[in-house]
Amino acid sequence: MSRRVVFLIALISLAVLGTAASPWTLPGGGLSAELREHVKERYGLDLRVRGRSTFAVLPIPRVKFEDVALQFPDEALKAEGGTLRGELRILPLLFGRIELSDFDLTETRITASAQKLRVVKWTEVFNDHSTETHARRLVVSKSSLRWTDLKDANLDGLNAMIRWVDASEPLTASGSARWRDELVSLDEASIFPDLLASNKISPFSLSLSASGARLTAEGEAQLGDGPRVTGESTIKTASVRDFTRWSGLNLPFGSLLQALSISGDFSMDRRRLSWPAVSISLGSDKLEGTLGVRFDTERPIIAGTLAADTLNLSDLFAPFNQTRTSSGSWSEEAIDLAGATGTDLDLRLSAASASLGRLSLDDMAASVLIQPGRIEASIGRADFYDGTLKGRLSMAAHNGLVDFKSQGTFSGVKIAPFLAAVGEPRWITGRAQGQFSFDGQGRNPADVIRQAEGRSSIELTEGELVGINLQDALLRVEKRPLLASLNWKGGRTPFSKAEAQVVMHDGVGQIVEGRLKGDAVQAQLRGQVLLVDRTLQVTAGIAALDAPAGQSPALAFDVTGDWDNVAVTPQVRSLIERSGAAKPLFPSQRVPTGEQRPQATAQ
Repeated sequence: MSRRVVFLIALISLAVLGTAASPWTLPGGGLSAELREHVKERYGLDLRVRGRSTFAVLPIPRVKFEDVALQFPDEALKAEGGTLRGELRILPLLFGRIELSDFDLTETRITASAQKLRVVKWTEVFNDHSTETHARRLVVSKSSLRWTDLKDANLDGLNAMIRWVDASEPLTASGSARWRDELVSLDEASIFPDLLASNKISPFSLSLSASGARLTAEGEAQLGDGPRVTGESTIKTASVRDFTRWSGLNLPFGSLLQALSISGDFSMDRRRLSWPAVSISLGSDKLEGTLGVRFDTERPIIAGTLAADTLNLSDLFAPFNQTRTSSGSWSEEAIDLAGATGTDLDLRLSAASASLGRLSLDDMAASVLIQPGRIEASIGRADFYDGTLKGRLSMAAHNGLVDFKSQGTFSGVKIAPFLAAVGEPRWITGRAQGQFSFDGQGRNPADVIRQAEGRSSIELTEGELVGINLQDALLRVEKRPLLASLNWKGGRTPFSKAEAQVVMHDGVGQIVEGRLKGDAVQAQLRGQVLLVDRTLQVTAGIAALDAPAGQSPALAFDVTGDWDNVAVTPQVRSLIERSGAAKPLFPSQRVPTGEQRPQATAQ
């Protein structure tokens, strides 16, 4: 064979290869009609091609359609615009049939309806096509997803791949998208559609991550009349507060919690998601018990019973630390319960040791109930500084106002370590018992305090006043009244019983009864506690234990000042009056016994 013939054959071969490798633009109708029929018959989708159609043979037979529209029945799912590329199966192509082995959908706009997808009979869909040959892979890239009936659930920058070779292997999916300007990644998801189609149990796995949160689950799934999923799951987030702020999900106390992890065996159906044995990490605390979420109500309801060795509840009480401004006054900022009451909660908690800020509780049994605009928390019983404590607190929002109610009882509490825990000096010792109630209403903490109503009582037994020896002070007053005011500090005053009752009205607490009884002295308290100004105006009258009833006190102290800076000072006027030498120089008009001095009122 001559060189010319060989050269000619080579040129012809190159031309054929180039022609086969180059895409051919085809007239609309023929190829697109074949593909439309194939997609409708095999996948139940309606396909329309509005743009150009091209076809190439090498290196793999493939087609490309521009400006396409794919639609699921009843418009439950629809993709419009973009480009559809696909690889053709060679054997069917030899017999004149169009069958795609791969789909690639680029720059398309996907619209979906959650309600319509929910009512699709997926068992029938899978069953009708489970024995047919499907495309091995579907790739969606540079696309978007818009929901017609889900708020704030749209996705942008959608890139996903679904792969299913045959029935012996699971269908797998992976991808990513941007939701609320954050990247959400589907690391892995797998299921066996043929088993689901035949109403059999299919193994599944799921791994999803987004903005500091991660969900992993694996187990078994089943469709049919009662769809059900069981298995093992783990949910983690580095900060519940950040996650709720980003996702917009209204979780109970979501704005207050930090790191959270939930793991354990679970089951889920149309009505409920439950963990019959769950392990929860809340910060550094570990809780175990049961947890469930109901979906068949107007709002999701989270319910559970959890127990822990140690439990730090300080984050939940953080808003109470914000009731005062940096200057010390009550805050005028509106109370907002919406961020903490987005989902109903009914939770039972127990802990061997629990902390609420600076306070500590042992052997605690508590409950938390959240309903729309309402929070209730109660401590059924707790060991509290060698004593016991029970209490209840509720806040309810209505027409912009918040009703605040609290009440409780305590018994056998060691008062000195309690004072140290709240940052106060140990100025008194003994065991305390009593009760309290507090009600208020307003738009902000300042309003609540201004309208505060309530009553409290406390009784201390077998204790001491630290920093003053009242018996010694009485002796010095009798001998040298004017010098007693200079030497009253120091020592201790033991007492067998001390008690006080305070009645609050419009933010002013009136001491209706207050007395102390020691071995040789007794004291009477009168005055006011002003909640609005956070100040005290109290007078303590000191007398010998055997002093006749109705006699004026031998020594009087004024207890005044801000709650954080209380000043205790002797009444100099009463000391001068007791001095025979100085009395003529300082005429006095004493207040009759049994009557009180003019009292201040809250503004």
